[in-house]
Amino acid sequence: MILMLSSGNSGSDLFYSTINPEDGPFVIDFYYHSHIEYRWGGEGLRKTFVRWAGSVTNKIAGNEEHVVTVAEHLSTNYCYTFEVKNAGRVPPVKELRKLLRIQALHCNVIYCRNGTRINVIPVLASRSQALRYLYVRWGLDLSKMVVFVGDSGDKDYEGLLGGVHKSIILKGICCNTSNQLLANRNYPLSDVMPVDSPNILQTSQDCTSTDVREFLENLLKS
Repeated sequence: MILMLSSGNSGSDLFYSTINPEDGPFVIDFYYHSHIEYRWGGEGLRKTFVRWAGSVTNKIAGNEEHVVTVAEHLSTNYCYTFEVKNAGRVPPVKELRKLLRIQALHCNVIYCRNGTRINVIPVLASRSQALRYLYVRWGLDLSKMVVFVGDSGDKDYEGLLGGVHKSIILKGICCNTSNQLLANRNYPLSDVMPVDSPNILQTSQDCTSTDVREFLENLLKS
């Protein structure tokens, strides 16, 4: 039996596949929210970021157009989403972290979608943390779990490559990561990635669904 799991909104939501047509293809794990809501600022935090978004303007344009706008239709109770019109005019992650420390705000700021979107999530939420939750909450054998990633990704990307779980890197996906996504570390990703790990396989850019299936079979046999 194969259980499909999806960690959405930068790791602030966790979904499980279901065979019940009334529930749709996935059901959400609401208990996971109680796990990540520690020191979550909620509405007060959202208002702070709305004010911050309003202060980020493109003065070069002459009319000081807003660079960051609130994406209410994409936001959830544990993920406040903002759309970025010009990634080059947005401060890097380190500057945002400094602002959060000054105001004693506890959250994670994630640049995603190649710098076109910002997600504000609880400090305990991330996709790598969701894997640990699955082990603690449900006792899932992580050595039998396979995670699909692209060439690069958000600030928790490196946490998805290490550990006992398996990883398949889909070449050609998320390969144009903006500088903001990498601003949270000052070292090359190769320094923290396992070298020649049997738990990590990379596909070619022209791989097919049949190729991916073979990768899965080989990983789960190891």
